[in-house]
Amino acid sequence: MDRSSKNYREKILLSAQEIALKQGITNIDIRSVAKNCGIASGTVYNYFPSKGDLLVAVIESFWEDAFSNIECKHFTHSSFYINLERMYSILNEYLKKFKENWLEELSFLKTHEKQLGKQKQSEYFKIITNRIMAMMDMDDDLRTYPWSEGISKEKMAEFIFDNMFIKLRKGEPDISFFIIVIKKILAY
Repeated sequence: MDRSSKNYREKILLSAQEIALKQGITNIDIRSVAKNCGIASGTVYNYFPSKGDLLVAVIESFWEDAFSNIECKHFTHSSFYINLERMYSILNEYLKKFKENWLEELSFLKTHEKQLGKQKQSEYFKIITNRIMAMMDMDDDLRTYPWSEGISKEKMAEFIFDNMFIKLRKGEPDISFFIIVIKKILAY
């Protein structure tokens, strides 16, 4: 892709992201994006063959941005629980930037768009689950936890993120009660 093509693609994507940020993802349409960019609608279709493709790119960008500060190197504390609270706080603060609740809005997309969005979401959730497992390995107590088939590290990480995600969708500011519950479950 040459430089001008990349610039148009980025410009289109930034315009769509701006609409999503200010008006909600369900308000993105090709005509508005083109108008904001000062280009013809056909130019948008050159880079994103359908509205669904554009929405998927916006959703992917959303998850990339949301998880950009959730690298293991940012979680240097040895306590899994402190790192988990920090991870939640970072995600919660990121989601507050949006006019509408992105997580709720995704459910209003058309079936095909929703499927593509869910696929991208699942990819990022797997990354987060792996980061939760890495944070478990950083904690001296959890590193030696007697994981089993019934309570495996993978299942626990998925359980933790699934429940964090529910709290994020509700917009809850903290997860201190949830942390207490996880500590009780993992006490041995």
